[in-house]
Amino acid sequence: MYSPMRLGAMATLRDHRIISALQLDFLELLVLPNDDLTEVARFCDDFDGELILHAPEELPDGRLIDLSSDDQKYREESVRRIREVARAGRDTARPVVVHPGGVSESPMGDTVAITANLRSSLDLLDDYLWLENMPLHYHHRGRKLHSNLMHVPLKMKEVEDLVAGFTIDVSHAYLGVAENGNENVLAMFRELGEAVKHVHLSDAKRPDIEGVMIGEGEMDMGFMPYLRGLPVLLEIWDGHLNGGAGFREALRRIRGK
Repeated sequence: MYSPMRLGAMATLRDHRIISALQLDFLELLVLPNDDLTEVARFCDDFDGELILHAPEELPDGRLIDLSSDDQKYREESVRRIREVARAGRDTARPVVVHPGGVSESPMGDTVAITANLRSSLDLLDDYLWLENMPLHYHHRGRKLHSNLMHVPLKMKEVEDLVAGFTIDVSHAYLGVAENGNENVLAMFRELGEAVKHVHLSDAKRPDIEGVMIGEGEMDMGFMPYLRGLPVLLEIWDGHLNGGAGFREALRRIRGK
């Protein structure tokens, strides 16, 4: 229905065999906080096909990786972990998808300082990162937090010179503004243009439900023509369960068969 586009799914070291059995054009390996990076490197070296790495959400101690923190030591730990993950896939899995950080208990009114921190962190990292946009709300370990960075194209452009491109999560874009979410999704593609290198695709429901099966949320899928030729990850919540049933259904809906 919406092809041609390069379709993939996310896997971990624990379930990659199940996901790889699907008819996919690429695999996105989510590195978990306590993964052995030697094992990650071995997987990358042995993988036969297109592979993208997604950096972990957390440090091994459970704290969120935060490239924009005002705490310099914390920020340096986050940079170090991203650098270690990037090295694990240096020769076979480029680029690495990263989150910007900037998550807090309550919304931050002024983000100038943490944006400057993010720029400093990105400047210390390899130049083959894809930075992902964020929704307004961030779920972590049963808590609903606030994400303060990378909601709209204008803010993404503030760091464009320091990354290889952007991963646009369309459900994040829809949920990244209080109103007119569909317009924000379209703006990501229209205003960022060729800087968009990769897409995470799912549906969404307000105020904060992402990863919804395609066609079962609130989003207008009129942005789909912009995805042609891009690697498009089908990011369906719990799509890996039951032998990848959710990913299979998403593939069926996208391919129209």
